[in-house]
Amino acid sequence: MTTAPQHTESLRSAGSARPFTWRVPTRLRFGTGVSDEIGPETAALGGTPAIVVDARFGATERGTGLLSSMSVHTEPPLAVVDVTGPPTFDSVERAVRAVAGAGSDTVVGIGGGSAMDTAKLAALMVTNPWLLSPEQWSAGPLLDLDEAPSVNPRPALPTLLIPTTAATGSEANGVAALSHAKRRRLLVSGHLLPSCALIDPDLTSTLTGAALVEGGVETLARILCPYLAGDDALDVTDGLAETLIARCMSAVDRLYRSPEDGAARAELAWTVTVSASHLAGLGRGRWAHVLWYLQDAVCTEAGVPKGRAMSALFPAYLREIRSESGLGARFGSSARMRRLESVLSPLLGAGPGLEESLPGRLGTWEMPRGLTDLGLNASAPGRLAAHAHEGWSGTGRLSGVDRAVLKDFYRSAGRVP
Repeated sequence: MTTAPQHTESLRSAGSARPFTWRVPTRLRFGTGVSDEIGPETAALGGTPAIVVDARFGATERGTGLLSSMSVHTEPPLAVVDVTGPPTFDSVERAVRAVAGAGSDTVVGIGGGSAMDTAKLAALMVTNPWLLSPEQWSAGPLLDLDEAPSVNPRPALPTLLIPTTAATGSEANGVAALSHAKRRRLLVSGHLLPSCALIDPDLTSTLTGAALVEGGVETLARILCPYLAGDDALDVTDGLAETLIARCMSAVDRLYRSPEDGAARAELAWTVTVSASHLAGLGRGRWAHVLWYLQDAVCTEAGVPKGRAMSALFPAYLREIRSESGLGARFGSSARMRRLESVLSPLLGAGPGLEESLPGRLGTWEMPRGLTDLGLNASAPGRLAAHAHEGWSGTGRLSGVDRAVLKDFYRSAGRVP
């Protein structure tokens, strides 16, 4: 375990500080057993909740116990929406109709990102039915209500979220995803931020070691990629990001060896939530997590979770930053990488740089280190580049990137170091 160095040289010009806004309306409760407070916490938000729950978790003894305990504190009827896969426009529309039909004044989401995103979307769409128009989701991959001055959405119904998986972070952010026209769409709005979240590390006790490691790698990317992408943040923010990266890697190391390690699961659960709150990225560019946009195509093509897709891209991503070639200038800088290497040296040891040591760690964790590890063949880079270019070339960090450059990156990512 490491901490950020006490003395670091700022890589910014003196006196510069990027303006930023941090929305923090969510009441977070963390700790083993806090999920048992689901009844009182829900009643504090409203008397007639609708429950959106991951169907697999809802069928477990712990899941049925949580749902039963709510009836003591809430008014009937309870609308229960089972989620069996990633949200689609149709499945979210059904959830909206269930919430509205029950006359619910609160939405509770229990599960992974799919269940929590469905709960957040339903809570917002009930009060903003214009979002139920398919045309709203057809213009592109991103519907950003915060950046659309002509749009003034009404507040969503109050939401209470309880994560049961590692990495999603939906319980602490204002983002939700759904699939429409066979492509993932993102909705961004401050109104999607939950009213309350109960983060109980005990709810991840049934996850396999592989699932915990995948979640840890996704969380690592969420912190590390914006950190490397720019030095716009204040030093105190950089220090937090550096410490979170070290703690996340340490937790994943421990969970790979012992998935039942409760302290490591708690460490990862809190790192997930803090990283999703964007606290470690305040002052950086809004689109600094470039790897997210590049992994989107890989997830679709290979049918794998985000953690595995990011893991497969990590080696090529780090190589390009070190060489400052191709997409490297958009990804980050070798100066930022050297700073991070100095922080992580007690964890990584002396010797190879980050572009060699981190992929080595991924191999130790039995995570993919190239697209071939995901079963993608030599023809995949062209399809991946077309997918990424079509979806994100006009948005954020991929704006202006030529399809040929994207193809070169994905071709490089096909090689396992």
